[in-house]
Amino acid sequence: MIKLVQLKGADLLLFQKVLGEIRQQTHSSNKYLVELEHELIEKAAELGNRDALTILSYEALSDKTGEYTEDDKKQASIFTMKLSRLNHPLVFKMAGDYQYKEGKIQEAIKLYQKFLKLDYNSILSAEVYKTLGTVYFQQGDLIKARLLLEKSINLAPVSKVSQSHFLLGLIYELDPKKARYHFEMSASEGFRESYKNLGFLELNYFNSVYKAKEWFKLGAELGDHECMIGLFDCNIKEKDWKAARSTFKKLLKFVVDNKLELNLHELRAESIQLMNREEKVSSSEDGVMSDNSRWDK
Repeated sequence: MIKLVQLKGADLLLFQKVLGEIRQQTHSSNKYLVELEHELIEKAAELGNRDALTILSYEALSDKTGEYTEDDKKQASIFTMKLSRLNHPLVFKMAGDYQYKEGKIQEAIKLYQKFLKLDYNSILSAEVYKTLGTVYFQQGDLIKARLLLEKSINLAPVSKVSQSHFLLGLIYELDPKKARYHFEMSASEGFRESYKNLGFLELNYFNSVYKAKEWFKLGAELGDHECMIGLFDCNIKEKDWKAARSTFKKLLKFVVDNKLELNLHELRAESIQLMNREEKVSSSEDGVMSDNSRWDK
């Protein structure tokens, strides 16, 4: 006789999180699986799971498409108030997320702090540390930002905190080895903003033109004009004038096509003058060789 297992709300929510993680890791989205995820959350909420109730409540409160009625939103507000009185951690985290998206930073900080008093050592808290670290970084409080961002990377896999690594790379500007480590961790998850930083670090501090070019190529292929400028710098450093001219022409076209306010002739004046001078010298030498060959006949 087969014994049926009674599933709990937490079991359904765990299954939903697994599906969500697979979707994130594979960078794919199947609408039927997304619908299944939502159904699992709804069923978990029906079974009284507080996390599921919180997720659905803030989904309703954040809705701007008209999918949820005003009555739905009133009911969601009632649920969130009850969950707050019960000191359910997730309700404070999602309330903070909601206020953060609305641009109410100070309110978000207060709610995040309430969350961290209840849950300070999980993947969810890693997300909160990352957000708070980002806020303090933007405010210029780099000491507080560094402490929070380091907490976030110690609690979650790099796939969840690539932005934290990127910001730490910027904070450790005066420590190139630490900066490179954090930028590399960020870049390993495809955080494209890291490519130009790694390229210029390799070129200007570690003196590795080869590695610099590899990072710049990745960024250039994604349309990062700073990486294109970095490639031009590499060509100049290698004294590869033909490649430098080719890169410069592509860069000029990109600037025009994308209507960028960028004056390359001012930005890289010395390099352009050097390239022009060396091309003239090379052209002159070719002319002399050509004349000599005719005289030798």
